[in-house]
Amino acid sequence: MGTKIYYIANARMPTQKAHGIQLAKMCEAFIEQGVDLELVVPRRKTSSQSIKDFYGLRVDVPVAKLGIIDWYVKGRAGFFIASFSFALRYFLYLAKKRLHGECFIIYMTDIDQFSFFLIPFLGVSYFCEIHDAKPKRLPFRLLFNYAAGIITINEIIKKELTGIFGIASRRMIVHPNGIDLSMYASLPSQREARVSLKIPSGKKIVLYVGGFYEWKGLDDAIAAARLADKDVAFYFVGGSKEELMRVTGEIGIPESVHCMGHKVFTEVPMWLAAADLLLVLGTKKNQYSYLHTSPMKFFEYMASGVPVVASATPANREIVSNRDALMYEPDNAADLAEKISHAFAHTGEMEKRAERARESVKGFSWDKRAGSIIEFMKDNICE
Repeated sequence: MGTKIYYIANARMPTQKAHGIQLAKMCEAFIEQGVDLELVVPRRKTSSQSIKDFYGLRVDVPVAKLGIIDWYVKGRAGFFIASFSFALRYFLYLAKKRLHGECFIIYMTDIDQFSFFLIPFLGVSYFCEIHDAKPKRLPFRLLFNYAAGIITINEIIKKELTGIFGIASRRMIVHPNGIDLSMYASLPSQREARVSLKIPSGKKIVLYVGGFYEWKGLDDAIAAARLADKDVAFYFVGGSKEELMRVTGEIGIPESVHCMGHKVFTEVPMWLAAADLLLVLGTKKNQYSYLHTSPMKFFEYMASGVPVVASATPANREIVSNRDALMYEPDNAADLAEKISHAFAHTGEMEKRAERARESVKGFSWDKRAGSIIEFMKDNICE
């Protein structure tokens, strides 16, 4: 693709949070496909490492970090000030390039619900990557009306945006998040992984990897831990015991639950290799969790070859079926506990599911995602 792309995201970079990994891997995939790309983000306090070194990328990612009004105001007011100032900075930054005759297109991702609002006024072709449904508000209507194309991470979001904003289907494409398959090409044995991580060899381990957020449905996992057999241990990688208690409202955490804190994403394959069973959560209590999410951890689980038990939310069912993962009823801890028990009692059946998942995840690489989106952009720019 000959035209330069400015990839705009109101995100702290680098960061260990999932959106940072997604940004980094998409930039890498675009660049490896020959795209002349520059990532445009706000300048905030973060690691001094380059994006390439922080995420272990194969390529350097050109990045423009724009100064913003990053006052130490907590809460929504501080975020609003920082986001508004970032919008002004990228607008001036790119408007200047237009005045100097540079031709480019914009690719933006909705890290927040506000900082995109000046993009339609730059007068260039732009594409929006959308990660959840949007309310019927003027800024979103302007954004979608003038976008050359829209990328959503699942079919549900696409249908909702079409219904709310009347967007023509030809201007939309669905692409779930992706995975770097090279990270899972050569995993250690379960025994080697447990020795490396210094975790017990005699326990059956159910593992959850991901952020400790209210919308995840973590309370179901804790309730299931109370119902599980005594030889089953639950490991949570992504936060502390105190964070888990705060998010779930649990006063006491069962002894079988072990919170291992935050880990860098490059350690995740080792943790997955150490587990007997991997857990994908999801709840009806939160619309994003139930309908809109496309968790990268799900793809990592599938690539690991370790059996998966997953919440049967519509969002998760867009990725796998009962052929690839054992599904439990959302918000039903008893059913989750029963499915975990079933998985350990039917290891041969679960291994077949894991094999099918490992094969099907090959279609979700970052490289394939970027290649398809590039073709979509070419088609829509030519219209």
